[in-house]
This record gives sequence, structure tokens and C-alpha cells, in this order.
Amino acid sequence: MSPRAYTAWVVGGCLALLAPVVVLNLLLLGNDYRHDKNRLASRWQQESGGVTYAPPISSNRAFKTLRLADRLPGINTLVFGSSTAMSVTADALPPGLSAYNFAQSGNSLLNVISEAQFVVQHFGDRVRWLVIPLDWALGFVYQGGALPPTDLSVAQLAPPVVPPLAAQLREALSLPRITTLGVALRDIAGAADRAAAVHRLFVEPAGAPYRCADAAMARDYDLTFRGLCVGFRADGSATFADQKRVTATTAQSVVAQAASASSQYAMALARTAGQPDAELLHHLAVLLRQARARDIRVVFFLPPLLPGLDARLLASAHSGEQLRRTKAALTAWAAQQQVPLFDAGPAEQHGCIATEFIDAHHALPVCYRKIMARLFAARPSKP
Repeated sequence: MSPRAYTAWVVGGCLALLAPVVVLNLLLLGNDYRHDKNRLASRWQQESGGVTYAPPISSNRAFKTLRLADRLPGINTLVFGSSTAMSVTADALPPGLSAYNFAQSGNSLLNVISEAQFVVQHFGDRVRWLVIPLDWALGFVYQGGALPPTDLSVAQLAPPVVPPLAAQLREALSLPRITTLGVALRDIAGAADRAAAVHRLFVEPAGAPYRCADAAMARDYDLTFRGLCVGFRADGSATFADQKRVTATTAQSVVAQAASASSQYAMALARTAGQPDAELLHHLAVLLRQARARDIRVVFFLPPLLPGLDARLLASAHSGEQLRRTKAALTAWAAQQQVPLFDAGPAEQHGCIATEFIDAHHALPVCYRKIMARLFAARPSKP
């Protein structure tokens, strides 16, 4: 066989193997674009109170905006932030505070300020408390600039956009998509009613409702993480059900790696020598003035870190001075604004243990219940 013929044979064989995968993944993608899954998932959660999410799980603004609109009549408190605050459950807050967790994946502090200003201006007659993390570990307190425009009204939400075919093909050939398809086909092969399983997968917008380990109802509007109870509870908090927990055995190595000079936390401190951005602090001060004008209380806190990490960084030669500068600057700003600032960074001081984290900066609800109890107990003016 000539080299050209051999090459053609190999290429043809690869295409023959990939063609069914591409076709099936394009059908799945078409299912995503055919349905407005944000609205469907939000409606299902409003009716059931169960756990759900709309794809992709890494982009939550549309889903949470819809949920906020539904939840507004029954809440008076909003929790903002990124995924580091997603574990704050409604029952972690004191009696009298009925909360929805509006935190979103990768949500910067600039975005949070803009969202909070919108809430003050448009929902200030209902929302009386704002809970806002000042997250230095992800670098958010060092990022300045203009506030991004924010509109949290449901009317501005657009239906799903169908991407160009080239983008769909790239997605269809991505490893996560191929892996997920393999799991789905395996489930179909083992299903009692294969025709119904195929229909649910390629035609229906979601899988069948099911029960989580804690008996909560769940329904998945995406193929990824199907059946794992991944997503958001009715109070907006995340389950993190797909994430492994830090263990007593792994905790020391996780802290050691996170406290190294090359870690994301050390790098965040190094970019500005630990000096919070002045323009960002100005935006926070403006938000405070706006909130106080509407008699809305704002709660600021530094998010919890894996026990031992805060102390390890403070003791390090590469980050200690910078972290002290960050905390001193934020404490001085809070004193100037006459607003309490709760430092939950040394989580072990507030009763949290390593197994209550999924990594160095994501605490689970059990830890946040301790944090919030101490935070509100320390406030000079309680709800």
C-alpha cells in the first residue's frame, strides 16, 4: 500500500469513527438551542423548590436573574459575590433575614457593586440587607475601573443564541462533550425503556426529576452532571455535589501548595503589593451612601480560607507584608465609612475545619453557618 493510500485509509477510518459522534453531539447541542433552558429551569424550581441549573453551569447570570424576580416578594436579603460565596444558605442568616444567594461563578467585585446598586435603586423597597464579600484571594479587591452596566430586569434577557456551525462543530468535537456523550449512551444502553431514554436525551429539555441523597427533588436541564444533584438550591446556594472535599489527610498538602510563592493567592497579592484599588473602594463607598439613603444595611466580610492558609500566608516572606497591607487598608476604609468588616479568612478561628472545604477558597454551607453566626453576632446593630 502506498503512503498516500495508507494516509487516506487512516483519515477515512478516523472520519468514520468521528462522524457519529459529531452528529449525535450536534443533535444534543440543537436541543440546548431549541429550548430556553434558563426559563424552563427557573420555572421548574419555582414550582418544585428543587435543585436545578441551566447550562452552562459556569455562567449563571440569566438563571439567577430569573430566580431573583420570582423570589423578590418573599425575601429581604441578597447575598452577592462569586463562587466563593455560593455556599451561603438562607438558613445561615439570623431570624428575620430571608435571603436569596445571587452569587455567580467568576463574578468580580466590580460586577457585584454594579448589581448591588441596581438592587438598591430598583428593589430597595423589598431588599433591606446586602451581604457582600470583599474577596482578595481571587484578586477582586485589586481590580479597579468603571462599573460595568447592569440590568437585572427579566425583560432584558434574550433567548438562546445559536452559534455558527463552525463553533458548534468545535464544541461537538471537544473532549468534555465526547466524554459526556459516552456516559449518556452507556446510560441509554442500560435503560429499561431505551426509546424513552433516547427521547429524553435528544428531544426533551431536561432529564426526569429524581431525589438527591438528602431527599431534595432535583432536575437537570443539561446533560453534564446529570443525576448528580449539581446546581442551585431554591435559596440560590450551590450544592457543589460534583466536587471532592478536602480531607484531613490532604489538608496539609493543599495548604502548603496554596501558600507557596507561585500560588494564585500569592500572585494576587503580588500584582499590586497588596494595595486594594482606590477606585474600587470609592465605588464601594458610593454604594454605601446609596444604600444608607434607602435605609438598607450592607454587610462586608472577607471570605473564609482553608484552615491554616491565612496564617501561613501572613507568616510567609513572599506574601506576609502584602496580605497585612490588604487587611489594614480594608480595615481602615471600613472604619472611615463607619461600617463593620468581618474577617472570615482565618476560618479555623470561627470554628471551621478542613473537611468543610472543597479547596483552598471554597467553603461549604456547614462552615458558612458558623461564619455568618459570628459575623452577625459581632455587628453592633443586629437585625
